[in-house]
Parts: sequence; C-alpha cells; structure tokens
Amino acid sequence: MDDFIRKLFKNKKINSKKLVQFGFKFDGIVYEYSQKIPDNQFELFIFIKNEDNIETKLIDCESKELYTLHLFSDAEGTFIGKVREAYENILVEVVKKCCDDTYFIFPQSNRIAEWIKCEYGVLPEFLWEKSPGCGVFRNQTSKKWFGIVMDIDKSKLDKEQKGLVEVLNIKLDRSEVQQLLKENGFYPAYHMNKKSWITILLDNVLSDEEIEDLISKSYKLS
Repeated sequence: MDDFIRKLFKNKKINSKKLVQFGFKFDGIVYEYSQKIPDNQFELFIFIKNEDNIETKLIDCESKELYTLHLFSDAEGTFIGKVREAYENILVEVVKKCCDDTYFIFPQSNRIAEWIKCEYGVLPEFLWEKSPGCGVFRNQTSKKWFGIVMDIDKSKLDKEQKGLVEVLNIKLDRSEVQQLLKENGFYPAYHMNKKSWITILLDNVLSDEEIEDLISKSYKLS
C-alpha cells in the first residue's frame, strides 16, 4: 500500500455497501474496481480487502504493461503529473463516497467515542498538530476535560512491551484511582496528574460497559 493511499484512508472505515454502489465487484474476498484514466490511456484497478489492505495497479492500455512512475514523488513531467492527478482524484472520490469517518485507530476507541457522542453530545477535539491522534473530550457546561484518547507506544506504560496502542485518560476519585491500579487494563495516568487521573488501555481487556461507567464518573467530576 503506497503512502498516498495510507494517508488517504487513515481514520476511515470502508463501507462495503457503498463500495458496491460505487461500482466495486466483490468476489468473496476482494472488492475490485477499474476505470480508464486519463483519456483512456491507462486502466486503473483498485483492490480492497479492508482499510489495511488496499492495492492498485495502473496498466498501459496499449502495451498492457504495469505503469508505476505516478507513485514516485520525485518523478516529474507534464504527462506524469497528469496521470498522477487522475490517479489520486479517483482514490479521493472512493474515500468520499465509500468510507465513513472514524476518529481513532482501534475499534474500541471508536466505539467509546461514538458512545460519548450519543450520551453527552460531545465530539473529540484534536488540539495539537504534533499529536494528531490525541482527542480531548470536554464537558460543554464546565469546559473542562473529562476524557482524552491518545495513541502511544505501549512501552510508555510497560517498559517490557512495545507496539502502538490507544489509551483513555479519565478523572476519578483518588481512592478509586488507587484501587483500579491493582486491576488489569489500568495504568498510572500518562501525561496527567497521577493522583486524580488514570489511564485505561483500549484493547478490549475491559468491556465497553465497564469503561462507559467510569467515563460517566469522570464526566460528573469535570
């Protein structure tokens, strides 16, 4: 999957019904779409399994050979630019018409964000350019934060483990913070006051319902 596609589909959820409506054909494993670009000189094939498995092929209609120059940012020229623009425009259109927005990377994070939206009418605020995956949830009455979802390396929580994870920071009574730290899925607050905030690992160790109950407490304290 090239960098352009990876960035384009970031925080997007592919909607299979919309793919079919757009013109994709499903063979039981892969959704496939093709269109000739530009001026019928090339045929673009798009293959989609899921958000992490999207491939394209650009075939020269005359020679039937694979064309790849449009994938290299340092490849210049009027013709290459025209092909690259047509290629990117179709993929942008696929995202617009076949994808639903998501706020975060992992499923539980997005389910929790959707629950907060339905329960409190609050959407995440992305406040920092250097931390685009960090979303703040703010009590609309007090304007205080009651939750923060962020993506970090797991080594920030456990030095013996690595890998990208998403966590939720919430505010709780100090006594409850100390009690929860004895249980799986909870860690000392990352980048927050460790006495009154706690970090929850959003990896399905805790059920959505357990996390939602704790968020309700945080909301009341905000």
